Amino acid sequence: MNIQNPTGKQRSQRIQIDYYRRKTGLDRWRYVCIASAVLIAGSYAALLVWKVPPSSGRDTFNENGTVGSVSANPLANHFSTGKLADAHASFEQECARCHADFTPLDDNAPSKWFPLIGVESEISRVHLEKTCQHCHPVGHHFRDLMTADFAAIDQNCSFCHQAHQGRNFELTKIDRSKCGTCHDDLTPVTNVTAQVRPNVSGFTRVTHGDFVSLDRPDPGRIRFSHAQHLMPGQVGVDVRGGMTIERLSAADRARYRREGQRDTDLVQLQCNDCHTMVGQDVVDQLGAELKSVDIELLGRSMSPIAFDKHCVACHAISPGIIDVTTGGDASGENLRLPHAETSQMMANVIAASIDGARATGTSRHRRDNTKTKQPPGFAAPADPASDWHVTRSEIENVQKHVKEQCLECHDASSITDEAIIAAKLDETPRLIPARWLRRGLYDHAAHRLIDCRYCHADAYLPSDPLTQAELNPDDHAEVMIAGIESCQNCHRPSEMSAPDSLQNPLLGNMPRWASDQCITCHRYHAPMQNEPTLP
Repeated sequence: MNIQNPTGKQRSQRIQIDYYRRKTGLDRWRYVCIASAVLIAGSYAALLVWKVPPSSGRDTFNENGTVGSVSANPLANHFSTGKLADAHASFEQECARCHADFTPLDDNAPSKWFPLIGVESEISRVHLEKTCQHCHPVGHHFRDLMTADFAAIDQNCSFCHQAHQGRNFELTKIDRSKCGTCHDDLTPVTNVTAQVRPNVSGFTRVTHGDFVSLDRPDPGRIRFSHAQHLMPGQVGVDVRGGMTIERLSAADRARYRREGQRDTDLVQLQCNDCHTMVGQDVVDQLGAELKSVDIELLGRSMSPIAFDKHCVACHAISPGIIDVTTGGDASGENLRLPHAETSQMMANVIAASIDGARATGTSRHRRDNTKTKQPPGFAAPADPASDWHVTRSEIENVQKHVKEQCLECHDASSITDEAIIAAKLDETPRLIPARWLRRGLYDHAAHRLIDCRYCHADAYLPSDPLTQAELNPDDHAEVMIAGIESCQNCHRPSEMSAPDSLQNPLLGNMPRWASDQCITCHRYHAPMQNEPTLP
């Protein structure tokens, strides 16, 4: 045989034809591994079936009403990655409500390697989002402006809300690091130029920036002076004729009378005469009986300012009819005209008010010339047969008088018929905004022990007393809210010590530390399409 250059036949003779029938050490080791895996898996399954009762892991109620467990068998956890939170506990025995084969419901749903095992990440994300929105219909978070990778994160609910973390786990308590995934640097996140601060990594003026709403003038369209309204009688100390208790209607006197005040004393307004927390009237009425309502939830926002509730006592719209008994302006309850009505509706009410006042003797008739100068709403005497009834000329004169009253607080564009109709249909922004901090939420109930002056110092009088010339007649364009410096001393990392400024007595008995997590003031999900938004 030629060893140097063997032929093909010579090479084939060196191969053992029955080589595949012979078992090597590798083959034997493979058989051992397979057999061991089957044996171990079978034994594990049998152990679980034998040792873990069907009710293991379910919550039960003990005799004293506390939550207990049927079994403390640790093997019960092998059937699940953990208990669901209280909000989802009713689904714990119905896995199919959320889970489907080969569609993971976890924060790995968008992973790139899923297609390698036959799972499309897009299908998984769609299933996940649809499953959650079956009960929680919420909008996305500017997803249309995100790049594909970050849009996939927005679609993945479990990126922030992780299930099976235990009964007491708060699904909505999201760590700042989740927000920082995008907001630490928005440059690679968005397809367009970000309209918000592109880098937010903490809650200080440097890492967060001040509240952007404070850089803009007050969006309200009502002329108002906090300084003047906080003065006794709403006038300077050098002006006579301030508002007294007796000038209010009988129905309003009890509300504005301070302890020890007489009818001749000047009205002294306080902040809570106009600014009250939502639901405060419920709390005041029920008091100790308020057991089933979350007081904290009731007061998280402030009630909107309403003319008929907060302004009408001093600024009732009057037709200017003379009271025959006192000779004064009959602007009491019986002669108040409605607020925010169209000209035609107002004309009807004016006519009814004048006729009613004359019929009941509250106002003198046109032919009663006991005064040489006719008050607003009265024309020259007409035919005696019709003297009792109001005329078109009288209505027009009263409308002119009413308009002058409206222009004390409103601009001309706000009192047109078109503007009034639009306001009733919520087609225009409110004349007084319900919220000034447009991009953050403030919980007034959580801060109710803090003196209002701590955050709203500019709304108070700089000194007392003040003359009329020293009062700012129009401070409505100023947003009288303190900036981030009023918040960051308390809302800081837990490891940071309290600054000396927290010795401020205006903080009252409030704790001197609070969370600085983003979700304290910000919400992630936008409202669903066609869902009403905050005013």
